[in-house]
Amino acid sequence: MAEPVRSIDDFVTVLHKSGLVEPHRLEAALARWPDRSLPVPEELVGSLIDGGLLTRWQIDQLLKGRHKGFVLGKYRLLRVLGIGGMSTVYLAEHVTLRSKAAIKVLPLKRVEQSSFLARFEREARHAARLSHPNIVRTFDLDTSGSIHFIAMEYVDGEDLHAKVKRDGPLEIRDAVDFIRQAALGLQHAHEEGLVHRDIKPANLVLDKRGVVKILDLGLAFEGASEDESLTRTYDEKVLGTADYLSPEQARDSHLADARSDIYALGCTLFYILTGRAPFAKGTLVERIQAQMKQRPPNILEARADVPPAIVELYYRMLEKHPDARPQTAREVADSLGAWLGQEGGLGRPDRQPLRRPVLQRRGAGESGSSVIGSLEGPGTGPESSSSGIPVVRRRPGPNGDSGTHGIPGGSAVGRGGQNQPTGPDTHGEIRIDTGPKAAAPRSTAPPSPASAKAGAPAAAKSGGPAAAKAGTEPQAAPAELQRKQGLAALPIGFWVAVGVGVIVAIGLALKVLRVW
Repeated sequence: MAEPVRSIDDFVTVLHKSGLVEPHRLEAALARWPDRSLPVPEELVGSLIDGGLLTRWQIDQLLKGRHKGFVLGKYRLLRVLGIGGMSTVYLAEHVTLRSKAAIKVLPLKRVEQSSFLARFEREARHAARLSHPNIVRTFDLDTSGSIHFIAMEYVDGEDLHAKVKRDGPLEIRDAVDFIRQAALGLQHAHEEGLVHRDIKPANLVLDKRGVVKILDLGLAFEGASEDESLTRTYDEKVLGTADYLSPEQARDSHLADARSDIYALGCTLFYILTGRAPFAKGTLVERIQAQMKQRPPNILEARADVPPAIVELYYRMLEKHPDARPQTAREVADSLGAWLGQEGGLGRPDRQPLRRPVLQRRGAGESGSSVIGSLEGPGTGPESSSSGIPVVRRRPGPNGDSGTHGIPGGSAVGRGGQNQPTGPDTHGEIRIDTGPKAAAPRSTAPPSPASAKAGAPAAAKSGGPAAAKAGTEPQAAPAELQRKQGLAALPIGFWVAVGVGVIVAIGLALKVLRVW
């Protein structure tokens, strides 16, 4: 066992063994302390940190006499990011590129326990297949001696569980956009054949730009490869987090599919809007039983300002039977994006105040009508469902609708990133129909008879109230065009007569002038 450092000289010896600092740089930093028999002064510690030679965490480990495990492969560990039940995550720096990364380390004791190493390696392979702005990227799977680790994208931010714990329930618009982004990431994973099976606030990390990224594919499951499933191999029937577990996953983890992730995402929506999970009372067994049998709690009792559109979607996401839920994460993202007045775009939400939609008619002969503008909230568009979700059409995308052995400092699940540019959402385009063809659109929520009667016909009738509300400018262009077309259609004789009349008028005017 390592002996704690008692003097500057002991500290220098341990530091040399660690290889963290080049000898010449260390000597320059120690020049002010010639008597190295003294205890390590805090001023020396501060100068090493301020000079960028060491981090506080590294110094704490060195002062405990630990000098091994600071470097794993190509990465130098800087500090602990977080602690999880199955791994520790460190902030690290690539030794040559100087770029930041998150290093997830599997403790040695876990390597020797049934499925842990196999699941750890499987997680890395699953994550490496995914490339999406709303999923944390995985770079590498490697070993250093007996230590197994995964190198991942470092996200400089915090998870939604920690954010809500610190700040309380989120603003409606922020909460909706964060869930929308998570749904976009899930859609990508599902298209790659992966079911996450552990969606929860703690596995959704928010970076400094407002981009949500999905973490931790440790329980990810390939539904098409059940025979290879580790949970079958090791007879682990129920996996996941009780507060976010779908009824079918609570019965058997192998029954989980993409719709199970949608259920968990609905529970997450409830949490970030209210500050608690939907079924948070009772023992573990009681909470799981509640997921399977009890109706979802009334979100309006905990948060009265949740819009009807979001309330309805929440209830649909928490339906007990998977067939009654939204069938794809894309459908969830589209519904939330429609409420936000966006077109399913990636990245942080538009923070500008929302405006009511501006309706613009097309000219004569053009088919249909379109809505140009943004939505202020549920029910503001020309046609809405009974819940207030605007009726949308979208173009289908191409795929259709505690310590760690050998690591100083102990054990964590990291939150901490390098942000990649986000491009436009190419999977689908939101279109809000206002013409007669909108009577039976492909909708995220079925329109009620009342909303269909109040919406589509008013917008469809030329010159009606809806057309008047659209403003005069959209009407002016077609009227001007018709006037010009009418003048151009007059016969040539008309224009000859007009010309002769003008000439006669000029002649008479000249005679009058001569008289005067």
